[in-house]
Amino acid sequence: MTMKLFNIRSTQAIRRALLLCLLCVVGLAPIALALDKVSLAVPVVAVQYMPIYFGIKEGVFAAEGLAAEIHVLRTDLAIAGLNTGRLDYIAHGGAALRGATRGFPLKLIFALDDKAAFWLLTQPGIRDAAMLKGKNIGVSFPGDTPHLVLKRFLRKRGLDPDRDVTYVAGQISPIGFQGLAAGALDGAVMAPPHSVLAEEKGFYSLAFLGEEVPDAPTINGIITSDKKIRTRPSEVRRMVRAALTSVHLYRQKKDLAVAFLASEFNLNPATAKKVYANASAMLTPNGEIGLDKVRDVLNLARELGQPPPDVQEPKSLVDFSFLHEARRALAPGSPGATLFKGPTR
Repeated sequence: MTMKLFNIRSTQAIRRALLLCLLCVVGLAPIALALDKVSLAVPVVAVQYMPIYFGIKEGVFAAEGLAAEIHVLRTDLAIAGLNTGRLDYIAHGGAALRGATRGFPLKLIFALDDKAAFWLLTQPGIRDAAMLKGKNIGVSFPGDTPHLVLKRFLRKRGLDPDRDVTYVAGQISPIGFQGLAAGALDGAVMAPPHSVLAEEKGFYSLAFLGEEVPDAPTINGIITSDKKIRTRPSEVRRMVRAALTSVHLYRQKKDLAVAFLASEFNLNPATAKKVYANASAMLTPNGEIGLDKVRDVLNLARELGQPPPDVQEPKSLVDFSFLHEARRALAPGSPGATLFKGPTR
């Protein structure tokens, strides 16, 4: 199964052309239609970022005067790009926040989720965590977030995560799925849609790790630099407003969102509905997380063998002021409650 990331630029071009036609019909000069290019890096094209992709496709970002370009980059390169100004925003969540404790001036400005987006799938005969003793479990890479979340889960269920199981590295979701199917793995940590696809193939969904281990969130969302907040507050404001509107639209337009998932991940409609349900369950109610979740993310640094965080106050890593403003503007009855108002400044 492959995903085809939609053509962002062509989608926006079509919407701008339609808007130009509309302006000509009503006799208005087509002014101020140039979109400001903004770059957003993600660690992988994945379901947890679907509300953002959906919002781009539906013209939400264009309506805010933004031409969003998606780049796929690993965390260290994304943080470096953000700090040099080559990137405007990144969505690397908890890993980036841990980087901020080592001197990178970053802020989380919008939180997409507050749970780890991982499920533990096992062979059909393994129906309890105790049955994992002596088994092989696929993880993406040793010491990364899925691995750490799994270890906490195993410890919680009475196993010694360093002795009782064997971890097989390099098993990102699609490869872990293949490992289960081939019988090479007894279990694997997966994210949607592969977690859903594996269950449909008869493998057992032993645990939703995001619920089983609530103190190990990933916090996917939008992060930017302190410099960007200081020098381009209008752009940050529009970016946050577009993100919030996109999530609202993703929830409200379920049929469109499911069809979008089915198209982008080549899923059948029934599977896409299940994936949508799983993904929606991870979304924050309003784009914000508590400082306790940020503290949980920082505490994961110790399990990664990293030095203790230099930042003692989690509030120094977040700035939800733009989000609070966007929520007020989009509240029912407010002047900004309409989803699409055209480009704004």
